[in-house]
Amino acid sequence: MAGGMILMGVFAFVLSVPAAMVLHGVAQAVSNGSRVWFYREHIAWHVLWPYCIGAIVCLGLFIALRFVPSKGLMFILIGLSPFIALRLPESINLDIERPAVAAGCGFVVTLTQMLAGASGPVLDVFYVKSEMTRHEVLGTKGITQTVGHLIKLGYYGTLLTAASAELHWLVYPAVIGAALLGNTVGRTVVERISDEQFRTVGRWVICAIGSVYVGKGAWELAGF
Repeated sequence: MAGGMILMGVFAFVLSVPAAMVLHGVAQAVSNGSRVWFYREHIAWHVLWPYCIGAIVCLGLFIALRFVPSKGLMFILIGLSPFIALRLPESINLDIERPAVAAGCGFVVTLTQMLAGASGPVLDVFYVKSEMTRHEVLGTKGITQTVGHLIKLGYYGTLLTAASAELHWLVYPAVIGAALLGNTVGRTVVERISDEQFRTVGRWVICAIGSVYVGKGAWELAGF
């Protein structure tokens, strides 16, 4: 999930918040949608229904408030999310296979996506206590993330028109093609590493990049 966090930051460096949210939503909906296909036989379907209930409640809140975060706030939230996730006490049993936890996960993860664009590190917290294999995690995350990015895309795409003015139509097929290629390469890597390596490498990558994004967010809020 580090890829989504990296991509969101890259888009936010060069685009406005609405344009970055829309383009990232397109890229990640396609990327996670293809991951669903790759790991379709490993999906834990019982997790999805309560998750979607939580996500819909979060969407309703945003529709009521019509809130759009500033670029500085967005960068800080993207950057802090992996550190917050890693600092949660291990005694908290956030097992996504429990229906109530899955519903809470749907709300929290969708909230993070709507504010920061990416939510991978936060979503990971809800899988740590589960008994899923890396293939089950990837397949189930693929669907939940696709739902979240479609919600984000729909919200920012209908609320704001600035995004369409910033983005030439040729950008979309280029981003979609890159997302599909990245997923194909990523699948090859996943098959060559263990479950422990899968978690450890991802943790170091997102923390390093998160530090850069926090600095960028502070810079933006300071008005430089």
